[in-house]
Amino acid sequence: MFHGKSQPEAVRLRLFCFHHAGAAASMFHSWPDQLPAGVEVIAVQLPGREYRFSEPLATNVRQLEKPIADALEPYLDRPYAFFGHSMGILVGFNVARTLRERGRRQPSMIIASGRSSPQFMWTDKGMETLPDEDFVTAVRDYNGTPEELLREEALRELWLPRLRADLTISATYEYFEKPPFTCPILVFHGDNDRLVSKEGLAGWQVHSSEPVNYVRFSGNHFFLLKSEQEVLAKLHIILKNHLIHLEKNNDNGKGFLGDPLERT
Repeated sequence: MFHGKSQPEAVRLRLFCFHHAGAAASMFHSWPDQLPAGVEVIAVQLPGREYRFSEPLATNVRQLEKPIADALEPYLDRPYAFFGHSMGILVGFNVARTLRERGRRQPSMIIASGRSSPQFMWTDKGMETLPDEDFVTAVRDYNGTPEELLREEALRELWLPRLRADLTISATYEYFEKPPFTCPILVFHGDNDRLVSKEGLAGWQVHSSEPVNYVRFSGNHFFLLKSEQEVLAKLHIILKNHLIHLEKNNDNGKGFLGDPLERT
C-alpha cells in the first residue's frame, strides 16, 4: 500500500483509494498534499504492478477482497472512507462488505467514482476477450489511455495483460444482494461517460440507509484524470465537512476497536 505523509498521531480519517483498471497505486501520489490536514491517504496496490510486479495478476474480485481486508484491518483504529474509480470501487465495495461480515468498523463514507452500481453488468463485458489488436482499438475508443502505452511494443507487452486482467475483474463480477451500509455514499460521474447509465448511477441508492448524493464532472470515463484538480478541490471540501461531522459525533476511533494502535 502507498501511504500519504500524515503522522499517525495526527490522523483523523483514513482514505483508502482503489485504482481503476490498468492503473496502479501511484496514481494517487499527489492526493495527500491536496486534501485536508488529518486525512491520511492509503492507496491499495493490486498484484502484478509496481512493487508487486512479480505477483500474478488477479482476474476475479474474490481473489482480492479477503487479502485486502486482511491488509486493512490494522488501520481501522480511525474512522475511514473508501474511494474507488471504475473497477476500483467494485473491489472497494466487496472489501467493505468483507470487513462488515467480520464485525469490523464500517466506512464512514463511500465515494464511488465512474461506475454504475454493482448490481448492473459492466457495459463493455466481452471486450476483455478480444484479440490484442481489436482490444487495443477498443481501449483507444475510451480516450483515456496514453498513446505510448498502446503504440510502443515493449510498454504494450507489459501493460496489456494487466489491463485485460483488470477488465476481466469487471466482466466476471457477481453481485449478491446484502443489507445496505449505514454510511453516506457519494457518487462521482462524468457527464459524457458512456460506461455508466442513469439507471446504474441511481442504483447506488439501494446500498445505503443514509443519503446517496451525486457530483457531476465534465468529461468521459476518465474525468478523474483529465479534471483531477477539480475533483480534488471538490473532494477537499467534502472531506473537510466530513471531518467536522466526525468531530461533532465524537468519532475519533477510540472505544470501538480499542485505543488507536501504536505505529512506528
